[in-house]
Amino acid sequence: MELEQLKAAWAQQAQRIDQLEVVALQAWQQPRQRDIRHRLRWFSGVQLAWLLVWIAVTVMAAGFWIEHRQVPQLLLTGLAFHVYGIAAIWVSITRAMLAMRVDAANVPLLKQLTRLAQLRRFTALTELALGLPWFCLWLLAMQWLGVQWLGVDLYAMAPRWFVSTLGFGVVAMLGSIAFARWVLKRLPETHALQRLLDSLSGCSLARAQQQLRELQQGSP
Repeated sequence: MELEQLKAAWAQQAQRIDQLEVVALQAWQQPRQRDIRHRLRWFSGVQLAWLLVWIAVTVMAAGFWIEHRQVPQLLLTGLAFHVYGIAAIWVSITRAMLAMRVDAANVPLLKQLTRLAQLRRFTALTELALGLPWFCLWLLAMQWLGVQWLGVDLYAMAPRWFVSTLGFGVVAMLGSIAFARWVLKRLPETHALQRLLDSLSGCSLARAQQQLRELQQGSP
């Protein structure tokens, strides 16, 4: 009888220990899960804010090229920003949707990690895709603002300088693309490549990915 009581006591004690371990694990997991959700929702919110900005830019660019459609250089300036704005809108929407897929309810950790990796790669690639055209777009932006605010057409004032500067921007953009491809092919899988990915996709997403990996390991 005493042996049976002792076995029952040990079973109860083991059950209490298991319950304490579950409580401790949940206490360790919950703050990280909240932080991951906060980072992903902040990222989505930023993308939606940029979406509004680029919608406004696209609408203004459309109005600009329609108003100046009889002037070739101004028509091309407006069209360039119109097309760029549409691309930026698509990128913002896609990033926000990918972030929401990571943050979706009842998604296994492994699938969350896969989706977050996809989001980081997409963000890094689109940062390059949207950033490189500014080798040329800065000049077109000056052209647009000059006409809108000052009534000054930079191309009409200095056509040779304008064309040569724009040409230099195109060469610099293509050179940067070629250099980036060369670096990515030769850069080893080291911390340098990881830092490059972090800088392009954002440290917030990198931190969320790190916390998901910790949760997957399941130990404090």
